[in-house]
Amino acid sequence: MPDEHHRIGRFGEDHRADPDSLAPEDEESAVGPEGPTVDVVLRALSVVPFLLVAALGLIGAVSWILIILLGIGSSEPIWRSVRGLSLSDILWQLLLAVLTGMVPVLLTLAASWAAAHGFRESSGRPFWTAVEGVWGLAGLGLVYVDRARGEWLDAIGLSRSDWWFAFAVVAFAMIIAGMRLRRAPTADGSR
Repeated sequence: MPDEHHRIGRFGEDHRADPDSLAPEDEESAVGPEGPTVDVVLRALSVVPFLLVAALGLIGAVSWILIILLGIGSSEPIWRSVRGLSLSDILWQLLLAVLTGMVPVLLTLAASWAAAHGFRESSGRPFWTAVEGVWGLAGLGLVYVDRARGEWLDAIGLSRSDWWFAFAVVAFAMIIAGMRLRRAPTADGSR
């Protein structure tokens, strides 16, 4: 009789499954090995900060092309701004321009890779530990910039609400990375 009570309690008298009685393992086994798992929402949320960083990097790369290379806006293209300079100054300016352009491109590539790697169920503890460290350093940097807030922050147009949004994104990313770290598989494959 306990099996009958368990069956009725779990499936009800109409033989349909009661959603409140299902455990996460039951949901995973019901959809089969190829179906989505319970933590798909957590996996999706964990890559949102990476996607935001990738989008900002892409905006930076496009801005670099438009402003530095093409001279759109109030500036002039790089080839006009280096006219009349010595060879060493031209090389220095070109090096700065290339490095300035490489930063958003590398940021976009790294954030895109992290989003793709982080969405996988198999992303392990070393990845999420490193992610937590990176977001922690970003949070410390934001706090330092806020405490040492100079006139240059106002000059670049960073308002208090922009700072709080950035800090909220970093805090969210750290919390989600911690949750993913706890659910990440260990080296032997267990959770």
